[in-house]
Amino acid sequence: MNNELNAVNQWLENQVGQTILIRKEEQGDLDETRVQLEAVEYSEHVPARDEYAEGSSLILHGPGHVINEKGDIPLPRNTFQIYVDGLHETETDESRINLTTDRAKYLIFKLP
Repeated sequence: MNNELNAVNQWLENQVGQTILIRKEEQGDLDETRVQLEAVEYSEHVPARDEYAEGSSLILHGPGHVINEKGDIPLPRNTFQIYVDGLHETETDESRINLTTDRAKYLIFKLP
């Protein structure tokens, strides 16, 4: 795990037991997901679950909901996966983290 990824992982580990909000921007779409973070896992080789190829990922464990205008949708399998291959920019402070990969931009912050 490189230094940037290690900093992201450490920030997330510090949020275990908290509720976080994840804003993900990918191909012009903006998704928001709320997760009650129970655990953080790093995996070098995660098999594809959907249209994505396999790759290194941070897997956030805990119940959550995808937030949309039609109402909240429960998070499948109580996990949120962040593919981190191509991670090339991170910025962290006490209350939030920004990360950019080849696929998407994420803003993650803890909720009060």
